[in-house]
Amino acid sequence: MTKVFFRDDDVGELSQPMRDVFELLIEEEVPCNFQVVPKFLDGAGAHYIVNAQRQHPGLVILNQHGFRHEQMINGEQVWSEFDGHRAYAEQRKDIEEGHEILRSALGNAFDDSIFTPPCHKYDEATVEVLGELGFATLSAGVKVDPISSLYYMAGRMLGRVSLLGKRVSYHGSRTPGARLSEVSVCIDVDEAVDAVGNKVEKSVDDLWAEFERCRARLSVVGVMLHHGKCEGQRVDTLRAFIKRLKADAAVEFRTINELATEAS
Repeated sequence: MTKVFFRDDDVGELSQPMRDVFELLIEEEVPCNFQVVPKFLDGAGAHYIVNAQRQHPGLVILNQHGFRHEQMINGEQVWSEFDGHRAYAEQRKDIEEGHEILRSALGNAFDDSIFTPPCHKYDEATVEVLGELGFATLSAGVKVDPISSLYYMAGRMLGRVSLLGKRVSYHGSRTPGARLSEVSVCIDVDEAVDAVGNKVEKSVDDLWAEFERCRARLSVVGVMLHHGKCEGQRVDTLRAFIKRLKADAAVEFRTINELATEAS
């Protein structure tokens, strides 16, 4: 049995693509952890996602996705927040402020047990902050190619959060130090890049092939969405991919929350 979870990132300002993804997943009865960026969230967005969560508590889970989803490194704007060796105090201030914004805006609809760092980048200080602030689960990304798998193995043997400047995934287990459960995504449904750097759309067959590669190596396969990029044909592709997953008797849909309790 392959356990599959969905995660939609960059939730905040209400938009038609956000409505479309929420409605598609609810209609297909597929649970999803929606990752909310505190600085992106507006009043209309908060109202919409709170109502969705209250009407469909088993399908809509609202978690924290960083604070502002950007930072400056050497004078350059980047979309990550927690790489670049930011000081512990700076990271704690941002994560804590973001938590307070979401708690105020979303109330009991906000599940503050799970944190997704923007661009899946973080370091030892980030993990320490999350543990001290009471987060139980970290959701980032995991790769299944042989080189990445060997790298993760080496990092885990050394008990490292990062090694040689790159993050070590503890998907399916617990991070060192704060002992956070890690439940990370393997598939990004957005456009891919070809051999010469041009963007290409993923078809249903592309996504299925990617799913087969992931489940050959992992018992838990996470699917990442960015609703802001899900328009037109991509909505149809996403729906067709979900239906193909649902038709597979060896696929079981879960939430990050459920999977975190099973992490060793």
